[in-house]
Amino acid sequence: MMSNFKYCPMCGTPRDDESQFCKNCNFEFLVGEYVKVENKNLENDEKIEVEKVSQEEFVESNDNIRFGRDKINHCIAKYLNNELTIQYTEKYSEMVGFDTSEYIFTNSNNQFKDNLDGDALMNFENLLHDEELIDSKNIFIQWIGENRGHLPGMVLNQYRVPIQTNVNNIKNMLSLDLAQTDDNEKFKNLLNEYLNFENEFLENLL
Repeated sequence: MMSNFKYCPMCGTPRDDESQFCKNCNFEFLVGEYVKVENKNLENDEKIEVEKVSQEEFVESNDNIRFGRDKINHCIAKYLNNELTIQYTEKYSEMVGFDTSEYIFTNSNNQFKDNLDGDALMNFENLLHDEELIDSKNIFIQWIGENRGHLPGMVLNQYRVPIQTNVNNIKNMLSLDLAQTDDNEKFKNLLNEYLNFENEFLENLL
């Protein structure tokens, strides 16, 4: 019996009836039901009902995380572009290496409906601490925990690869020799926080 997925957990595309594969990304819908589970409280022997994450909740949280990651990376790229231009002029790409230079170029040119034209450092901080993003992360991790037993490694790997790439980029940026200013110190503190945020995903995808 196939699972009762209504949406593809990889790309969010609605499922056609009882189709076996996603029409967009070819994800194979797997066996698995979404029901309440009961845990026993050892202290007072009371049963506690824990609601499992639905497909709809997971798809929404996954979208929120991807959009949030894109916006955070945009703000980081804008901040770095400005700081490195001040420090090394517009030819800073020779000083920071190809990967970091490519990251800055790609992400600083992304367009969003949200207005992210203001203070890039402030926007970075606000996005990283956004409650909706944090809630989405917790929902994502809970869903993976509930379903990893019947998720093939290739599916987990599709989530893991872009996060690992982001982790590598953050580490590269943390190694940059930025000028010693209060803003740059705050920037590196936020980068470390962002690195921990992304590493938590990786730990739950291993």
